[in-house]
Amino acid sequence: MAQLRGKLNQLRVQLGNDIAIKALRDGTRPFPDGAVIAALHWTNDEAEENDKVFKDFNFPVQSSTAGAPVNVQFMVKDSKKYPDTAGWGFADFKDGKPQSEALHQACFGCHAPAADQDYVFTHYARTP
Repeated sequence: MAQLRGKLNQLRVQLGNDIAIKALRDGTRPFPDGAVIAALHWTNDEAEENDKVFKDFNFPVQSSTAGAPVNVQFMVKDSKKYPDTAGWGFADFKDGKPQSEALHQACFGCHAPAADQDYVFTHYARTP
C-alpha cells in the first residue's frame, strides 16, 4: 500500500496473481508471461475520528482512510501480445469503464524509470 500526498493525495494498493506474487517474492526479473498486477486507487480522506481516539491514548497521529474510488489499473505480462512495451499490456478503468486507448499507450512511458525492475514500481511487502 502506498499513501501519496500532494497533488494526487491517494491511497493505493497493488495486488498480483500467483505468478506476479511469486516473481515479486523471489526477485525474478523480467516477470514471466502470465503475471498480472492490479493497482486500486482511492482518494485519501483524513480520519479525524480515528485521530481523536489515538489522542485520548496520548498517541498523536494523523490517520486516513480510503475515500472515493479513483480508478483500477492493470499490467499484464504477455511478451508475444505486447512486444513493443517490453511485454506489458496496460489497462485503466474508472467507474468500471475502460479509459481511452491513448491513456493506455501513455502508461509504458510513465513506467520507463522502473526499467531495471521490468517496468514495475511495486516491491513485495512481507507479512508482518
